[in-house]
Amino acid sequence: PLVDVETGTIIGINTCIRANMEGTSFAVPINKAKEIAQDLADGKHINHGYIGVSMASLTPDLAIQNNADPNSPNGFIPEIHGVVITRVYPKTPAEMGGLRRLDVVVEISGQRVTRADDAQRIIDSAKVGDPLTIKIVRNGKEVTHVITPEDLGYKLQKMKEDRRKEKEDALKRLKKQL
Repeated sequence: PLVDVETGTIIGINTCIRANMEGTSFAVPINKAKEIAQDLADGKHINHGYIGVSMASLTPDLAIQNNADPNSPNGFIPEIHGVVITRVYPKTPAEMGGLRRLDVVVEISGQRVTRADDAQRIIDSAKVGDPLTIKIVRNGKEVTHVITPEDLGYKLQKMKEDRRKEKEDALKRLKKQL
């Protein structure tokens, strides 16, 4: 369990702890764990939607600070409250849906977002396959994109299987050469 040191309350379930990074772990929030506990006990697959972006909260002050630096690697960022996309991963719903690095998300499916936590919560609660309408600011203009979350578990499983197949194929080629 992941425990709040001040209250002793369980706030999550650790799923991965990085041994070489002191104090760094990844956890499922306790409310999410409670929601899916019975399905897990029954051996059911749990769908977890993702769109394939990294995000950060954006305030006008952060944008002004970035924009004041003529050598900023980030380019110009709108000086508004929102969620800036810091990375769009390849071959993901976000890339296929037209999202780009430095787009500023201001609304997801009719809900205003001003912090990355807000956006993450909305995306996490979306059902796999149900489209999300994402309103962004790009180059000073509001643009709407429709992004359909995919199942992260399926994507990770496929990536693992693809890596295993690549290793098997490489081993077969090596054996033929010998």
